[in-house]
Amino acid sequence: MSRLDQIRAARNALIAFALWTTPALAQAPSPAAPLTLRLADVGRFATFVDMGGVQWTGRVARLRALQVTEGGFKAGAEEFWGGWRHEVIDCEARTIAHVGFSSIRAGGREGPVTGDQRPAAPIAPGGADAAVARVVCDGWTPFAKVPVAGSLAEAVTLGRPLIETGAEP
Repeated sequence: MSRLDQIRAARNALIAFALWTTPALAQAPSPAAPLTLRLADVGRFATFVDMGGVQWTGRVARLRALQVTEGGFKAGAEEFWGGWRHEVIDCEARTIAHVGFSSIRAGGREGPVTGDQRPAAPIAPGGADAAVARVVCDGWTPFAKVPVAGSLAEAVTLGRPLIETGAEP
């Protein structure tokens, strides 16, 4: 093998490596943008709407709502802060389709989105879904004295005491 063949082999290996890794580098997640989590409801969970993540198509909103659990919530041996409910709300028809859920472990590690999209159903009055719809569709600002959370940890810190006290808007 000549010296030129050795250089070509090294060059080809570098090109192959670059072609193989470039797509992965291009898809690397950017640092998480600050969240804009507005409290919508307090019941069994404190439910926050990710206002910065709402995507509109006409009067249909695709969004996620953070459900914060009470302190010390465990599934198996692991503690959880709650999870993201992924939703599609038709503001005109007042329907909601649940399109998945992703858990959030203590510390903020998020799990994958699981679950199949359910058909749209009328939003029942008085529950968390109704509160989320009012915040997203109507601009309702319940819990005006509760600040907008900028992170998962902040939402947990704000929401857990409200679950314990049963706060009302």
